[in-house]
Amino acid sequence: MKKRLRKKLHRGEFRELGFSFDAKFKTDTEMQVVEAWLQELASLLNSHSLEMGGGWNSNVCGGFITRERGSVTPEEQDIVRKWFDEHGQNLESITVGELKDAWYGW
Repeated sequence: MKKRLRKKLHRGEFRELGFSFDAKFKTDTEMQVVEAWLQELASLLNSHSLEMGGGWNSNVCGGFITRERGSVTPEEQDIVRKWFDEHGQNLESITVGELKDAWYGW
């Protein structure tokens, strides 16, 4: 495959990595607490030029973290994982996936 096509298809050296997460809040957690947690997570991601797509409801939040261009580094993944550990007082559980291909890793 030629370089131009690899770039267009995000293959080879142009592959982009990201990771998933799933958070389950304790059942008695108020919606305001969940919203504040999400705002803080968004601030953390923005400060590292990361993006998140996903969804949430009253006690479950899940998504995929990546960057607009390029890959999430293992160091950035560790920063987010550490943040989850430090801000998990209202969580029943948190699962952080491994880095995987953001375009074809499904």
